[in-house]
Amino acid sequence: MKTGTIDYPPLINEQALYVGGMRDITNAYMNELHPKYKRGNLQVDQLGCKCEMIVQYHFWAKNLKYDADQMLGGRPIASYDIMVHQMQIDVKGIWSYQTELRVNYDAHKKDKDVSHYMFIQPISESLENDKASWWLYAKSDIDKWQVKELKYSKAYTKQL
Repeated sequence: MKTGTIDYPPLINEQALYVGGMRDITNAYMNELHPKYKRGNLQVDQLGCKCEMIVQYHFWAKNLKYDADQMLGGRPIASYDIMVHQMQIDVKGIWSYQTELRVNYDAHKKDKDVSHYMFIQPISESLENDKASWWLYAKSDIDKWQVKELKYSKAYTKQL
């Protein structure tokens, strides 16, 4: 496990509102076509986009070559969000008030092209926020976490 903080331009917060809104519209369409891949709601889509953009900015600012999957599309994405140094990373957004890391149990068990999970937690939900905490775990580490039944699904969990 590795951890740290990321400083990023606050513009990402506003951009994520728009891109996340478009992702929400795309996901509503995909939910009709592929009900088993049903996605979250508008706020979850916005958080996810924000955290993916924060990670991309982080690698770009460090001048690291990375490959990112599309943020919007008409198909379920069963692969990593971003690849850097041969790590195939699934980015997970965490609300500023959350105290627990979570990985969906069923999604984790699927044979996805993911070698790592990178959790991003913006310090606040403010549009002026410019800092986020991050945690990077190998996929194999997640198997050691506690499994909990949540409201709608089962997940691997770890307290922060």
